[in-house]
Amino acid sequence: MSDTLDGIEGTAHGLRVTLAEELERDGSLRTPQWRDAVLAVPRHVFLPTFYTAVDGPDGITRYTAVSRDPDARKWLRLAYENTTWVTQLDHGTTRPNSEPVTGTPTSSSTLPGVVVRMLEDLDVPDRVSVLEVGTGTGYSTALLCARLGDQYVTSVEHDAVLSAADGKRLASIGYHPHLIVGDGAKGNPDSSGPYGRIIATYSPNRVPAEWLAQALPGGVILVSLVGGLDAYGYVKLHVGDGEAQGRFINSDVSFMRSRETRRPVIGPLMRAAIQARDDAGGLDTAVHPHTLDNPAFLWHAQLTMPGTTRLRLSADSVAGQWFLHPDGSWAVLESRNDGTTRAFQGGPRALWSELEAATSTWLSNGRPGLDRYGLTVTPKTNTVWLDDPGNTVGVLGE
Repeated sequence: MSDTLDGIEGTAHGLRVTLAEELERDGSLRTPQWRDAVLAVPRHVFLPTFYTAVDGPDGITRYTAVSRDPDARKWLRLAYENTTWVTQLDHGTTRPNSEPVTGTPTSSSTLPGVVVRMLEDLDVPDRVSVLEVGTGTGYSTALLCARLGDQYVTSVEHDAVLSAADGKRLASIGYHPHLIVGDGAKGNPDSSGPYGRIIATYSPNRVPAEWLAQALPGGVILVSLVGGLDAYGYVKLHVGDGEAQGRFINSDVSFMRSRETRRPVIGPLMRAAIQARDDAGGLDTAVHPHTLDNPAFLWHAQLTMPGTTRLRLSADSVAGQWFLHPDGSWAVLESRNDGTTRAFQGGPRALWSELEAATSTWLSNGRPGLDRYGLTVTPKTNTVWLDDPGNTVGVLGE
């Protein structure tokens, strides 16, 4: 492999060795085949420009662009950190410049530890075709090519500009996988499959039926799912005859949401809820604020309260955890500096009462972690179960 920067490849290879050793120590990198891939793929090729992030005094995050110019050493060192770097803001409409900018991240290069952990969990044998959903920067695509050979790799990307850039970067280091521009939820509609493995590098709210249709029996689908309360569930599904089933894995794997996932417009809901809060009577509650920060509880709660969104808003020494639903229902748990808490709710549904019921059920089930949940996917439904496939606790995507 070559690099357009004179003398940079020797330094970059040393940084890849250091990265591989770090990933081996934390358990992300477990096999020699994927170690060879990490050592072979120059991550910096896929990060010509990225952003560091700092919260401003007003609470709004500012993003500062990092590129080869003017400080190539800093750029190269950061490119090989085990860190997620934002690579696109506002679908590309906000461009990098010399000053910090604000915007919404719409693409990123996920930290290598998560990428490699997922590739290890994929358990892909030699000469097995892989469909990657979400090319992103192309780094994980390159790792797949290094491990399997590019003839076995197909990758789908929603953003045509990103996909074109990925193709050039991959070609520059000798890889020519099958790249597709399209909706990742549809997989490869012109299928060169079926595929022995399907891996998603974005987080949808359910497993699409198209992925099931494009997977070989005996294959694996690996994906991190996300719900309305921003709780993620990382699941490995084994494909059978007309369905796929598997347990969730207790592992911190999360990606950007699907671009097709529609979230409610928060502003009007929040303004109406704050106004209604002034006239609402408070409720004593046994729910501790820390419970609302527990990812396993939030996973359970979002199954029982689909469509509900969670956010924080603090004012006048009161920290509020708000829950909003598009139908106008709202609830808030307020925590004061003296340690007291008080709940409030309003709208057509009693959201706080629903949260208390969800808490009671979760506690009575023994505070289950993600690894006690499982998922069964059919062409029509994504059914979540607890401990046993017969014990249904929710349906995704409703």
